[in-house]
Amino acid sequence: MEVLRNLFADKLIEDDREPLWIFSIPGLDGDYALYAPRSQLWNQLIFVILMQLFFQTIFAVIVYLTIIKRRGTTTSYLIGYGLVIPLAMYIPFEMLEFFKVYNCTIKLAFATLPTIVCFRTIEAMHGTSPPVVESSVGTYIVYYSTVTHFEWDAKTKTRRKITSGEILSSLLRITYFFTAVSLWLSFMVHVNFQPMPSSIALNSFHLSWDLLSRSHLINAYCLAVLTYFVLATGFELTVFGEQLKGFATKSVFDNPLFSSRSIREFWGKKWDVMIQRVLKHGAFLPAKKAFADSGANISYAMGLFAAFLASGLLHEYSWAAIFYEYGEEEGKAVSTVGSYSPKPLKLTAFFLYNALTMLIEHYYGRHITFFEKWPSFVVSTILVLTALPVSHWFTGDWAVGGYFSDFAIGLWHIRKIQTA
Repeated sequence: MEVLRNLFADKLIEDDREPLWIFSIPGLDGDYALYAPRSQLWNQLIFVILMQLFFQTIFAVIVYLTIIKRRGTTTSYLIGYGLVIPLAMYIPFEMLEFFKVYNCTIKLAFATLPTIVCFRTIEAMHGTSPPVVESSVGTYIVYYSTVTHFEWDAKTKTRRKITSGEILSSLLRITYFFTAVSLWLSFMVHVNFQPMPSSIALNSFHLSWDLLSRSHLINAYCLAVLTYFVLATGFELTVFGEQLKGFATKSVFDNPLFSSRSIREFWGKKWDVMIQRVLKHGAFLPAKKAFADSGANISYAMGLFAAFLASGLLHEYSWAAIFYEYGEEEGKAVSTVGSYSPKPLKLTAFFLYNALTMLIEHYYGRHITFFEKWPSFVVSTILVLTALPVSHWFTGDWAVGGYFSDFAIGLWHIRKIQTA
C-alpha cells in the first residue's frame, strides 16, 4: 500500500518550476518567464481515473444484477439508496485520507466517482437508462464505468468505431483548448482573477445592485471563459482516452458561450454534454416520470427542478472534496496548505437560479422574438449575461480557493518574474 501512497508523494501545491524562456512583452514593464507543464499532475490524474474504473466496474455488476434485474422491487431500492449510493459517496474521502492529496485538481478527480455511480444507480432503479446499455452485463459495465457519452448503434447494441479523421479532429480540439487555457489562465492569474476593479468579492454570496455593475460583469465573463477552457480541456482529454480504444464519442462542449440561441440550448445541448446526459437520465427523467400524471408542464418543471437541484448538490459534494482539510494525525496537526472553506449552498443557489431563468424562457420565451435574426454570438452573449451577475457563486471559489492555480501546474504558464 505504501507503493500506491508514494504515487502522490509530490503534493503539487508549490509551483517551483524552472523557467524555459525569459522574455519581455512590448508595452509591459518587467520580464516574463514561460514554464512547461508538470507531467506529475497528469500522471496522478490518470492513476485516479484507473482506480475509479476499478470501483465503477464493481458497482456496475452489483447494480446490474441486484437492481436492473429486480427493478421495481423493494430490494432494488434498498440496495440502491441504502448501499450503493452512500458507499460511493464515502469512498472518495477515504481515498483522500489515505493518499493525503492537497492539489485541488487531483481532489476533484477523486470526487467524480459518485457523479457516475449515484446517477447511474438512480436511473437503473427508475428505468430511465438508455435501453441499449442494459442488453448485457458487459454492455452495462462499459456504460456505467465512464461518464463519456459514446455513440451507440441501436440495432447491434455496440459502440460505433471511430475514424482516423475523428481522432485527428479530437487532437486538434485538445491542442486548441490546452493552448487557450494556458494563455487565458496565465492572464487571469496575472490580474488576480479580476481584470477590472470591483467591489464584489469573488467568493461573496449575497444580492446587491453592484452585481449588475459593468466591472463585475466583465470579471464574471472572464471567469466564465476560464472555467469553460478548464473544463473543456479536462473533459476532452478524458474523451480522448476512450477514443484511443477505438470508439466514437459525442462532443463534450459545443461552443456554448458563443453559439447558443436559447438558455435551454445552452444548458441542455452545448454546455458540458457529458454531465448533462448524466443529469438527464439520473434526475430529470426520473422526476418527470414521477409527475407524469400531473400534466406536461408540471412534469417538465419538476424534472428541470430536479436536474438543477441535483447538479447543485453534486457540485456541493465536489467542492467538499476539492477543499477537504485533514485533521490530526498521530498527535500532530496535518498541514492545511491553501485551506479554504466555501460557503454552503452557494452552488445550489446558483443552479436553482439558472433553473428559474430556464423555466421563464420555457413559458414566456416564445413571446420574445425580436432577436431571432441577430448573430448567434450576440444572442449567446446576452443569454450568458442572465447568469453572470451570480456566476461568481460558482467560479469565485475556484479562483480564491486555489483550484485554478493548482490546475496551472499542469499547463504551459507565463508569469511575471518578481524582482527583489
